[in-house]
Amino acid sequence: MTIDRSKPVHASDAPLRASRRMSKLLLAGVLATQLAVLPLLGHASEAVPVATKLPAAAKLPKGFTAYGSTPIEGGECVAGDATREGLDGRAFVYFKDAKTQQPRWITAIPLPSDWYQNRATHCFAMGGSLFVLVQSDTSQRTSISQTLLNVVELSPTTGKIVANQDADVPGVDAGYSSWVDKGNEGFHEEKGQIKISGQYFLMSDPNKRIPFTVTLPAHASK
Repeated sequence: MTIDRSKPVHASDAPLRASRRMSKLLLAGVLATQLAVLPLLGHASEAVPVATKLPAAAKLPKGFTAYGSTPIEGGECVAGDATREGLDGRAFVYFKDAKTQQPRWITAIPLPSDWYQNRATHCFAMGGSLFVLVQSDTSQRTSISQTLLNVVELSPTTGKIVANQDADVPGVDAGYSSWVDKGNEGFHEEKGQIKISGQYFLMSDPNKRIPFTVTLPAHASK
C-alpha cells in the first residue's frame, strides 16, 4: 500500500506515538509462533524409498509482490509482501534456489497485533546471516499512520528468525514517520555493520521531508 504522504495532519487526528518498547514485546511473542520453515528437498542423487513421499515445494502466498532482492550463495534473497487486493499487507522473505528457480524456504515476518501492515523491502547477507529491512504502517488511516522500521536477522539455511532490532531515526523524540526507498544504497553492509539511509517527516509537519542515516550493529545486544 502506498501512503499519501502529502495529506496534511488534521488537528483532531492526534499523532500516534508508537511505543517501540511495546512493539518489541509484541513482536517477541509473535516470533515464538512464526511460520514453520519448509524443509529443503533432498538431492536427486540420494536414494529415496519407494514408499516415502518427498515434501511439497514451498509456495508463495497469494497476492505476493517482490520489493527487492539480492544475490546470495546458492541463490537469491527476495523480500516483499502479500496483500488482499492491495491492502492489509504482510511481510514475507524467501530463498530462491539458483538451480530450481523455486523457493527453498519462505518466512513470514510477524507484525504487532495493533499495527496495520508491514512489508519486507530490502535484504543482504553478512557474516553467515541474512538481514532484512521491514517497514511497518501503524494505522490504515494515512493521516495518523506512522511508518516505522526494524531489521530482522534470518538463518540463510532454514529461514528461521534469529533476532529483531528496531531502526529508530536518531535524535528524534517527537512522533514521526520514516521510510527507505528502493535500492541497495538505502540498506547495506558497511564495515561489518548495518547502514540504513532514508527519509522521515514529523507528524506535526508532514510536508517537510528530512533525510536520515542510522547505523546498527549486526547483532542486537541482549
